[in-house]
Formats: sequence, structure tokens, C-alpha cells
Amino acid sequence: MRGRKFSEFWQLGIALIAFSVLLMATIGYNSEFDLKARDGFYRAVRYLELPAVVLKDVAGGVLLLSEEKRSLLETIDSLQRENIALRVQLNNLQSLKELNDPATPTAFKAGVNTLKARIIYRHPGWWWRYISVDRGGADGVKRGMPVLSGKYVVGRVFLAEDRTSIVELITSPDLRMPVVVEETRDIGVLSGNGKGKMVLSYMPKDVPLQQGMKVVSAFAMDNFLPGLLVGTIEGIQEESNEDDFRSYDIKPSADLSQLRSVTILEVM
Repeated sequence: MRGRKFSEFWQLGIALIAFSVLLMATIGYNSEFDLKARDGFYRAVRYLELPAVVLKDVAGGVLLLSEEKRSLLETIDSLQRENIALRVQLNNLQSLKELNDPATPTAFKAGVNTLKARIIYRHPGWWWRYISVDRGGADGVKRGMPVLSGKYVVGRVFLAEDRTSIVELITSPDLRMPVVVEETRDIGVLSGNGKGKMVLSYMPKDVPLQQGMKVVSAFAMDNFLPGLLVGTIEGIQEESNEDDFRSYDIKPSADLSQLRSVTILEVM
């Protein structure tokens, strides 16, 4: 039964082919009918293959965009690496410039030695309290020596080891420093708040201090020097009115968040 159906299928196919050949021979290969038939066939095929052509163009566009995106990402990554390298180089150059800068404030030239030191460690948990520098007792560093950035006080030597030292910053709450308000000559005690600022305590109520007034070190003690600029008054603390005294918020004159190197002063 299956062989009979297969034979009938082939017979039908041969008959259709013979009919097509006979039809082409009768009407001619380039006759008007033949041309219209072929044109219609080509049109039909063109519309049938149109989705494939569109899909090919879309795929080509996606691949092109993917290549461009990959190239752009590689360029961005390369530029970021170059930027990081340049910033590291700039920081190193700035540190070297600060360490090798011979300029010293004129007020420190007579009877005072200056020693440049580079910051080698600063613990995040003690950011506003301590820094470690690469100078120590072998270089003449002693406990209590003032430490400056430019002409501004940043702290004093807390511990001097042989080759390194620990500097206690003026923003440390453990530091107590006698200071003078330059404009009024009133003496008070300065301490850090552990958050990048300071508090000036024991200032008389009858002498109101104004924002922007300068606060300097009071007098020589434990290898420290008087008259060094520490900070400026920001404002009065509202909850500080105790007895006959007031407390004021003080902003450090030095930028303690961007320290790279410091100057240690030695009184002769």
C-alpha cells in the first residue's frame, strides 16, 4: 500500500514537470506571460526573504555596537589607570616638594631648628588623634616639640622613638593646650573634639569673642613655642555657659585631612 502511494507521488511529479516544460515551449521563454510569472515569483521571494535581510542588518548593528562598547570600556579603563598613576605621581611630587622646600617662616629662623618629616602612618580609627612620622630621637626629636604644617600648628610630639615618632594632633580630645586669643590676649585651654574641630574653654563671659579671631599658643612649656597660630573662632557653644566662663568652637588653621608632611620645631 505504501509503495503504491509512493509510485503515484512520483508519477504526479513527473507529470507536472512535463506540463511545465510543454508550457514553456508553447509560450516561449521570454514571452510576456513568462516575464510576468518570473517577476511575480521574484517579488514573492523578495518579500519572503525580507525578514531575514532585516534580521541580518539588525544583528550586524548589534555586533557593531557591542564592539564599539567594548572598545569604549577598554579606553575608559585605560584612562582611569593613567589617571590613578598620575595622581600618585603628583602626590609623590608634592610630598618631595614639601620635604625639600627650604622656605621657613622668618619667625622660626632665630634660635629654632626645623626638621622636615613625612607622615608614614595614620590609623583610620584614630584619624583626628595621632599620626606617625619618619623622624625620631636619632634625629633630635623630643617629646612635646611643636609640629606644624606650613606656619600652622597641627600637634606636638607625643612619643619619640629611635627612627619614628608619634604626633598627637590638636583635634585629639586627650590634648590640653594653653592658648591666647590674639585680639584680646585672654588665656584659655584648647582641646580637640575628636571630630576635626576643637573647643576653647574657660573664657571670661564679660569678654565676648567674635568669629574669626585668631587663637595662638600661649607660652613656652615642654619644648613648645608661644605665638604659633592654632586656629580661629567659629562661634560660641550654646550649652557652655557655666559660672563665669564660656566655651567656643575653634576651627584648625591647618587642613588636617590632607597632611602629607610636617615640620618639627626644636628650640635651641
